Amino acid sequence: MAVVSLLKCTTYSVDVLKAKILEGLMLIAFDPDRFDGARVALKPNLLSAVAPDSAVVTHPHFFQAVAEIVIDHGGRPVLIESPAVVSLGNAMRKAGYLPIIDKLGIEVADLDAVEKISCEDARMFTYFEISRAFFNVDIIVNIPKFKTHGLTYITAAVKNLFGAVPGMRKSQMHLRFPDKREFSEHILDLYGAFLTGFAEKKTMLHILDAVVSLQGEGPGTSGSPTETGAIIIGEDALAVDCTAVRLTGLDMNHAATLIMGFTRDFGVSSPDDIQVTGESIDDMRVHDFVPAKSTGVPVFLRWTLARKIMKNLFVEKPLPMQSACILCYQCRLICPADAISAAGKKKRVPQFDYHRCIRCFCCREICPQGAITLKRGAMQWLLMRR
Repeated sequence: MAVVSLLKCTTYSVDVLKAKILEGLMLIAFDPDRFDGARVALKPNLLSAVAPDSAVVTHPHFFQAVAEIVIDHGGRPVLIESPAVVSLGNAMRKAGYLPIIDKLGIEVADLDAVEKISCEDARMFTYFEISRAFFNVDIIVNIPKFKTHGLTYITAAVKNLFGAVPGMRKSQMHLRFPDKREFSEHILDLYGAFLTGFAEKKTMLHILDAVVSLQGEGPGTSGSPTETGAIIIGEDALAVDCTAVRLTGLDMNHAATLIMGFTRDFGVSSPDDIQVTGESIDDMRVHDFVPAKSTGVPVFLRWTLARKIMKNLFVEKPLPMQSACILCYQCRLICPADAISAAGKKKRVPQFDYHRCIRCFCCREICPQGAITLKRGAMQWLLMRR
């Protein structure tokens, strides 16, 4: 049985956040004095260089509250994060992290040094290269943002660990595992590596920022912020994610990392294995939370969609909008299939080769302007009837 605390919180006041998080730690019987004398990795979501009110990144005050709790209890926090395209410095500057880093004297890990970590009983990927800094800490505190996701349906505690994979290597994984289920299994292999791959098992704590979440076409700037008023804390990432899905009324059957995660020997195997303490999910239920529009591909059509023409008929495709595009070409940089080229003479948007496009939607995820929308395939209405 995994214990998760659910706290009601509608403000990013650091003092209020600290009080709520400490209450949540008490509810799951996690003594913050465990931070005393420990090097503590803080892993926020800094997807790209965007402002905190976009709800694309872990709010800086939320990060600050966690960092201050660690420091107050004798710990030494280390920020470990690797944005997909932009530099970590730019991401921290735009998201408002730099003043906090300077004020609290928080160490920022070297992103260039990597080390291999293995997953016992991996299904898709046996080992990963992650930041070496994770090997040099005693406790890992994962501080994700709750968001919808066009490929994996949600991104929260489990998916946030993907940020441990350095920079552009993330897009290589998308190229290797373009299918939603395969990619989700790959993410679960990474979570399994964090659980079993260190020489000595590390304490992991997940503190989810769902004060303001991202709904709709997440996880980037195409999504829209919405107040969910919650903090969710637990030592089991699947239990934290499951609680967030139940809170927002999303369809758990679409959350592949959850459904497939329950079949792994990671901890919880169903929602029945989770005890929610603090507030009641029913009392805090968020209504009309909007999922991403991407429908995914039913199993019975996968063999057909291997043919490029069928893929273009039955699957959404990313479409740049000239009214919003600033030709920063971050989409081109991250594209794992090399399917995006420079703008033509007449159109002020990057050119997409939809025969090469693997529909990972990395371009849409990373676009700082929210300038990439989805266009349904001409025959996609057939899938809507299933």
